[in-house]
Amino acid sequence: MSQSDVRVDGIEATPFAPSDSDRIAASRHVPAGHPRNSSLGDLFAEHVERDPDRPAVTYGPVTLTYRQLDRVTNSLARRLRELGVRPDRLVAIRADRDLSVIVGMLATIKAGGAYLALDPAHPASRLRGILEESKPVALLAEAGADDPSGLGIPVITVADHLSDAVRDDAAHDVRTDGGAGPEDLAYVVYTSGSSGAPKGICVTHRNVVQRTRDTDYIRFESGDRVAQISNAAFDAATIEVWGALLNGAELVGFDRDTILSPGRLATALRERRINTMVMATPLFNQLAADDPSTFATISQILVGGDVMAVAQANAVAALPGCTLINGYGPAECTTLATAHHVTPMPADQLRVPIGRPISNTTCYVLDDTLRPQQVGVPGQLYIGGDGVARGYLGRSDLTNERFLPDPFGAEPDQRMYATGDLVCRLPDGSLDFLGRADFQVKIRGFRVEMNEVDATLLQYSGIREAVTVADADTRSGDKTLVSYYVAAGEGPPHTGDVMAFLRDRLPDYMVPSRLIRLPELPKNANMKVDRALLPSPATSAPPADDGAGPAVPDVLDDEIAAIIGRLLDVPSFGREENFFESGGQSMLAIRLLTQVGRRFGANMTLAEFFEDPTARGIARYVQQRAEVAAPDPQTFAESAPGRAGEGRP
Repeated sequence: MSQSDVRVDGIEATPFAPSDSDRIAASRHVPAGHPRNSSLGDLFAEHVERDPDRPAVTYGPVTLTYRQLDRVTNSLARRLRELGVRPDRLVAIRADRDLSVIVGMLATIKAGGAYLALDPAHPASRLRGILEESKPVALLAEAGADDPSGLGIPVITVADHLSDAVRDDAAHDVRTDGGAGPEDLAYVVYTSGSSGAPKGICVTHRNVVQRTRDTDYIRFESGDRVAQISNAAFDAATIEVWGALLNGAELVGFDRDTILSPGRLATALRERRINTMVMATPLFNQLAADDPSTFATISQILVGGDVMAVAQANAVAALPGCTLINGYGPAECTTLATAHHVTPMPADQLRVPIGRPISNTTCYVLDDTLRPQQVGVPGQLYIGGDGVARGYLGRSDLTNERFLPDPFGAEPDQRMYATGDLVCRLPDGSLDFLGRADFQVKIRGFRVEMNEVDATLLQYSGIREAVTVADADTRSGDKTLVSYYVAAGEGPPHTGDVMAFLRDRLPDYMVPSRLIRLPELPKNANMKVDRALLPSPATSAPPADDGAGPAVPDVLDDEIAAIIGRLLDVPSFGREENFFESGGQSMLAIRLLTQVGRRFGANMTLAEFFEDPTARGIARYVQQRAEVAAPDPQTFAESAPGRAGEGRP
């Protein structure tokens, strides 16, 4: 098809003229020697041969060299081959932030298959639906796990292949090569779907190689120490895992409690000598707001998944020797498509740019007829290049709708992905992200189709209508979900029951922070829900600054309840009320525990908080930690700042 006669998905595209070239944000440069036609297994094997005794991956006390990692993954890959794993056949991995995840990914690639990482924290019904659709050949899991789908999928315990006997046995030096090539699948990642069901994105070896070898947005070098903090089911793990293992670096795993505690994270980053990390924007915003020096020892930080806060970006960009990169890219384009190296910005600047296309990537800002827009004029962002994924698993209709022929491509049969994001080009050629063109949002770095939340709500027998919107939390600046609903019967359903119903079916980040019951949802003339007429969710002023000094023990419960009440905008929050059932989410929990740590000197972890997420539970923890060092209550009160018996939040 010539560029003078372009028709895309029923749209008669305006012919592309040479004069339009300055309106196309392109970065088609491919570095000399870039291994575009290599598989992930080929590139990993190069480092095994080149430097076999270099550390490859560290999780807790266990470190595997490239030779040892090669051996254990060869052992597991041969087992997968026996089960029938071949190119484009899937292997599910049900584990999180564990050495078995990394071993499972690499072994699956060596066997010629593609991995599908599952989040063990997701509801069983959601995992079952994904497994039913994807039909994996095998399920890799930690010890004692079983098949959550009931489909009879063979379960392999990865730990069986991690013994000293395997990692030190030269018999496993014989390479396992399942024959996968650059166009074969490397992995499938599931994201929220607008039809009410998640959809699987099919990513190839070439896609991953393009994003992790000879990159121009970040530097991966032999001997680097790369933090692995992303959930394996989150596509950011692609950059962490393969950015390290395809470049001779060492991947260092972090547990969840360390990641979500600013003090612990700063210490761990320094002690483990991490120089490169990838982080979801909401977590970055929160950690940088709490203490920018958390990142003081890091050489380069890639942040993406949502809108970066200008104040936090400025604070971290000012750290000596620290390079901060604001990245943008949907999972359909292999995690990343543009990058912006952040430098100090005016305090009143509204947004941090998402930057320019990375190498061998094209970004088009187009109108409804696929005509390039001028500088400063909004349009939908379309992305082309080697990072564009194959499409959606088993969804040819949706694939054809979003993955289109590229009318501007330099080569025939190139495709571009319609992101649904609105952007505009700035005078310097970089891109400014303006928001979604539809009702899809990012919550804590995860993409959410609000229609899926609505569809799940409507499965509850007591709800007749539902619509979900994104609300900006004035307390933290983060997005949250608010769902409006109309009850099906005479009496409204119990909020706690509805929230429990949602938590059984949706990941935590998709559960609304607030449910609002209405007698009817507002409709327009076409009888469609008019979101503009929905009542605004109540907002509250930011909580007061944390106070200093200890509180008197007999008022500890009430003081902690008051802190929680301010965070949740629930002035009368009770001592025994459940933080999460009252609208709390993980990011607010991090803020709460940070305040508690500063106020009372008790560094409670999220895992400990989950055991009893109430004011009384926190108070009990604080008192237990204070028993050894604290003086008696009278001395405790007299030593407190202000009047005796008064604690300040």
